[in-house]
This record gives sequence, structure tokens and C-alpha cells, in this order.
Amino acid sequence: MASQIRVVLSPEVRPIADEIKEVTCCGSTSEVVSLLLSRYGRHFINWWQSNPHRVELSSLTVPVDNFAIPQAEIDLSSPIDL
Repeated sequence: MASQIRVVLSPEVRPIADEIKEVTCCGSTSEVVSLLLSRYGRHFINWWQSNPHRVELSSLTVPVDNFAIPQAEIDLSSPIDL
């Protein structure tokens, strides 16, 4: 039986939740949260507990949007060798 709790998403993450909802065909944002927790919750807990900098990371005041994720430059115009 499902229990009810209230989750409030910040405006910055709402578009991500909406995109996940669309891509996964979840019927609601609640289903998105359940999907993420059921698939990735244990992994996240294990990572967080093994991370020696978890206290420093939890106190960051810089928005996540300011952290650029480097993207490899990929040439899609030529075939790859297998």
C-alpha cells in the first residue's frame, strides 16, 4: 500500500522532473520520484556514505547549474572502426 508524503521541487529541478516524466511515460511527478528512488536510491546512499567529502558537498552554496559537465568532442561524420 502506498503512503502519502509531500515533496516540493525547487524551480530549478522541475523541468528535469517533467522531462523524465515525459521520457519514461510516468503518469505523475510522484511516479517519477518513485522511479528514481527505486532504481537509484540505494546506489546514491552507498555513494554518499563512501564519499569522504560528503560534509563539504552538502554545505555547498553554489547552484548545481554552475557546475559544467565536460563533454567529449565526437565526430559523427565519419564511421567508427569496430
